[in-house]
Amino acid sequence: MNAAARQDVIDLFLGKNGWRDVVPVPLVDDASARKYYRLDDGRRTALLMDFPIDAISVDPHGIHENPERPASVAPVMTTTDLFMQAGWRVPAIYASDVSQGLVLIEDFGDLTFTRALDQNGASKPALYLRAVDQLINLHRYCDTKTARARMQAEADLVVYGPDNFRRMLKSFKDDYLPLIIADPVRRNQAMIDFDVMLDGVLPSCWKTGTVIIHRDYHVDNLMLVENDEGGEDCGIIDFQDAAIAPRPYDLVSLLRDVRHDIGSELEASLKDRYCAAFENLDHSDFETSYMACNMVRNFRILGRFGWLAIKAGKRRYFDFIPRCWELMLRDADRNLPELAAWIANYIPVEARMAPSLSGARQSSEQGAS
Repeated sequence: MNAAARQDVIDLFLGKNGWRDVVPVPLVDDASARKYYRLDDGRRTALLMDFPIDAISVDPHGIHENPERPASVAPVMTTTDLFMQAGWRVPAIYASDVSQGLVLIEDFGDLTFTRALDQNGASKPALYLRAVDQLINLHRYCDTKTARARMQAEADLVVYGPDNFRRMLKSFKDDYLPLIIADPVRRNQAMIDFDVMLDGVLPSCWKTGTVIIHRDYHVDNLMLVENDEGGEDCGIIDFQDAAIAPRPYDLVSLLRDVRHDIGSELEASLKDRYCAAFENLDHSDFETSYMACNMVRNFRILGRFGWLAIKAGKRRYFDFIPRCWELMLRDADRNLPELAAWIANYIPVEARMAPSLSGARQSSEQGAS
């Protein structure tokens, strides 16, 4: 569908839902094909999510061998209900047209935790504490078997196993390794040894069981939202890829975010707070699972960065690449020696920097020759 035709669809949707003649103002582009617009008629505001069904979307759950899938806003609908049941403050849905990929949602404003930290001088420990407590509340809720069964059934959540993570990490091999290992023979051996390494590490992700995860839980997706009592709630957005997955996954997303370094001392204290909330949680098993999930997240992120650069021409995320490697290697010698050995063997220090796309083109040409 061309731009003019898409605009006609959007105008019709807005007119049917009380926003006729209001000009949508685009918000900042992100790493997905979804686009967001703010609507403001002078009395009220709302957000429009535009995710056309002919857009290219990447399978977030590692279900399909080919990760490129048709876009859909249906998960937004089901996961909104899911997290409201769990007591999270998430944007209400005002209207939707799933067949056209359009959703009208509550506007939480612009005060993300990131902005609060960077511009408003908010306390980093206090905000991160609130974020961890939201996870504790969710995990206490879904630790009850009846609640988790109901939530899984109603939202049709994907239950992650090792094969899901393997398929998620395929993009690291296909889209990222060619950027840093030009020799096709060496790259092929790296892929073989990578899969062997995963055989040893991936089962550790499940050492402390599973919970319902947000899947992209970090301070850019957490907001300070005014409540009816004049205070501020922790508002949570961008949760449509929720799944049932290893317990530490969201905590890793928050505390080992490639964009925000909170320091090892605060990370340790927040992990301790989380673990203390669950009296039957084995701390040693949790640490191993935490480290394994950290590995999965960062390899997945590197694959995503490679895909965005090659398929979508978005290279702005390359600045975060060195930190991905730093986060994976942090404590890996002690907790995940297989991972540390694979990186030492195939990814020298200079290859942990932002790669050159010209090198990627050369390697692909060599592979095809």
